[in-house]
Amino acid sequence: MNLLTAAADCDAAIAVADSELRDLQHREDNLDYVRENSTESATEVQAEMASLTAEIDALNTIIPTLAAGTKARKTNEISLRRATNRQAILNDKQDSRGPVALLTRELNLAQVQAQITETTAFKTAVVARKAAL
Repeated sequence: MNLLTAAADCDAAIAVADSELRDLQHREDNLDYVRENSTESATEVQAEMASLTAEIDALNTIIPTLAAGTKARKTNEISLRRATNRQAILNDKQDSRGPVALLTRELNLAQVQAQITETTAFKTAVVARKAAL
């Protein structure tokens, strides 16, 4: 802070800090919004995955007991294909919306909050330096 020797220098540093704080607070708001939505989505995906796994297991148990070529067997095979396809789609979704993605967003939010704290401390120090000049 001793490098700031004029009020104009302090004003310039404060302007930079204010701009940085606006950007960081906007990013924090966005990350917080995404995190809230991701929490719900991750929970929904996990619940649906559990349901699909149970459905697939049940169909895999039932299908071999049905006579080949019957309507019941064909219907259950179609249901199995649909459930398996949906499970594959949800597996892909977990990469972007699952627990790991949610924790990554939590980390990003914590990092931005730390930057806000540091930038605010910097601005406070510059304001104090300006007052001391």
